[in-house]
Amino acid sequence: HTLPMQTERATIVLKVRNLTESDRESLPRALMNLEGVCNAAVDVLSGVVRVDGAASDSELLRALSALGKQAVVVTHTRGAGGAAARPPSSSAAMRAKLFLRLLKRNANCCS
Repeated sequence: HTLPMQTERATIVLKVRNLTESDRESLPRALMNLEGVCNAAVDVLSGVVRVDGAASDSELLRALSALGKQAVVVTHTRGAGGAAARPPSSSAAMRAKLFLRLLKRNANCCS
C-alpha cells in the first residue's frame, strides 16, 4: 500500500524571523521531536530552517509558532526524485550535514 502525500519524505525550507544563537540548538531539538522529522538545521544568519522528513508544512509551522517563532514555507520537495533533483552544492549544506551528525552523536551519548 502507498502512503498519503503528507507522509512522503520531503525537504522543507522555512524562513523564520528573529532567530537567535540559542535557536541554533533548541529549534532542531524541538523539531526532531515531531513525528516523521529526520533532520533539522538552523542557519541563524540567513533566518533559514531546513527540515527533512515526513512532517507536514502545517505541523512544522505550528511547532515553530508554539516556540514563539513566526515562519513561512519557502520551498519544499516531495516525492522520490525531489531531493535528488538539486544536489546541495554549497559549503553551507556540508556544514549543516556535519552539524546534524554532531547533534545526533551528542543526543545519543546522553541517553
